[in-house]
Amino acid sequence: MRFRGKLRVELSRDLSDEDLEAVREAMEAVGRHLVKGFRNPEEGGKVESWSYSGRVLELVISSGRLRLDEASMRVRRVLEDVLGRSRRLGIRGLRLEDAVVELDGEVRVGGRLPFVRSVELVGGRTLIHLEPMDEGDLKRPILLRLLRLLNEKEVRARWGGKAEHWQLLKQSRVKLEPPPYTGDPNKVLEEAGLVKRFSIGQWLYTPLASYLLKMIREVFLEEVVKPLGFVEAIFPKMYPLEIGLKTGHLRGTINSMVFASLPKTYNLEEFEELTDYMYVMEEAPPEEVGKYVRHPEYFLCFAQCEPFYWFFGGELVDDGALPVKWYDASGPSFRWESGGIYGLERVIEFHRVEVVWLGTPEQVVEIRNELLKAYERFMDEVLDLEWRLAWVTPWYYEQSGAVEKVEEFDIDRPGTIDFEVWLPYRGPREDRKAWLEVGNISIHGTKFTEPFRIRHNKGKTLWTGCSGFGSQRWLISVLAQKGFNPENWPPKLREYLERNPPPDPVVLVTYPKTQSGRRELEQLLKYLKR
Repeated sequence: MRFRGKLRVELSRDLSDEDLEAVREAMEAVGRHLVKGFRNPEEGGKVESWSYSGRVLELVISSGRLRLDEASMRVRRVLEDVLGRSRRLGIRGLRLEDAVVELDGEVRVGGRLPFVRSVELVGGRTLIHLEPMDEGDLKRPILLRLLRLLNEKEVRARWGGKAEHWQLLKQSRVKLEPPPYTGDPNKVLEEAGLVKRFSIGQWLYTPLASYLLKMIREVFLEEVVKPLGFVEAIFPKMYPLEIGLKTGHLRGTINSMVFASLPKTYNLEEFEELTDYMYVMEEAPPEEVGKYVRHPEYFLCFAQCEPFYWFFGGELVDDGALPVKWYDASGPSFRWESGGIYGLERVIEFHRVEVVWLGTPEQVVEIRNELLKAYERFMDEVLDLEWRLAWVTPWYYEQSGAVEKVEEFDIDRPGTIDFEVWLPYRGPREDRKAWLEVGNISIHGTKFTEPFRIRHNKGKTLWTGCSGFGSQRWLISVLAQKGFNPENWPPKLREYLERNPPPDPVVLVTYPKTQSGRRELEQLLKYLKR
């Protein structure tokens, strides 16, 4: 990587002939400071030429590892020191013009990027021409972020997607031969009237469906979460945009997020034209409603763990407070799945237990390992499922040096382990599409502690981890393998049924809608009400 650009330095007055000797002296000092800290001078910076007109100095600078914004601020400090001391000349401002970033290889950059004027691909190299940057821009890490963004785009393109970096860790033995049930539980739950489609990717869960979801969730909490010392907290479910900036979700997964807007005013009279229209026409046109609300300032709960990092952000913690182990099961999360929506498996609104923890790297890894062991027992013994674990390395860990060759495989580092369960109705075990990801467990490293400035009072490194348990997917997994007859369910679920009798279903003149659905419901009640 190489940089080249023209730096304009505005002085406090016009230069005189008497000032030139001091300017030459200053330029020599600038040259020394541009290579300071680099063993190889080529990695630092160099003043290729300089000139002046009136009160403006112009320097043509080239550099290697030293970015142009860093070089510009070094130039300012040297000129301010040398010229201020000898000629009482001050610096009024900086402006970087005609800046070019030269990258090895061809980096495809689509769309419009801030401060990028144009991109050229020349002889296997990429030339990025930048817009002019004033001193305020140079003081901010804009160029650093731009280079990181370009690097991320290159890494994303190279990695292609999560599926390409899936590594099987462990798999259960074959338990279902043949499977006792091969139906699609999504269809049964809907036809029997336990759930009713509310909107795209949203369901209303009747008391009986809510009972089944609660059964799965409560058994998970009692068997996995609480024995490991996690305590319950309640997190907000609508977050300011700046939270998404710090977590990186706004940059990486904005296409899957649901946003929220507030009214422009609290004065109801200002809505009169709209409310009158809705009264008469009995419709709410979205484009008209949009005129009365602000631009989105919030997004709805996406990963559910974001408030945990916000809470500790800017705080100092000591060894006595570590590790911190919380969980939140208080409400829904929202993800726009577009064309991938199906049944209860892929929805926009879903319910999840989010398990989060904070500690030293050793503590975070130890907690992850304890959770992993508990999850394995939960899947294998408590629910008696056919399952598998897979290591998934997020693409963004490559640039931090976390990615290793397979022969050096090590899970005690930042990354994610997915939990997958076989769904017989989708096909044979050998078909990858027949497996459903039901949860995961992640070590983040400093991905969140650094941007949120979560610090240890003695300077120790702090990591975080999280694990998501989606109630809907776990319920579908159990029903897909075991069916709706509790006689085929594992003991822990049957015990829950005995301790907590299920509620009556909803049966109306017109509901469930079909005769087959009513038959499904009757059969289900025979099972549950024994």
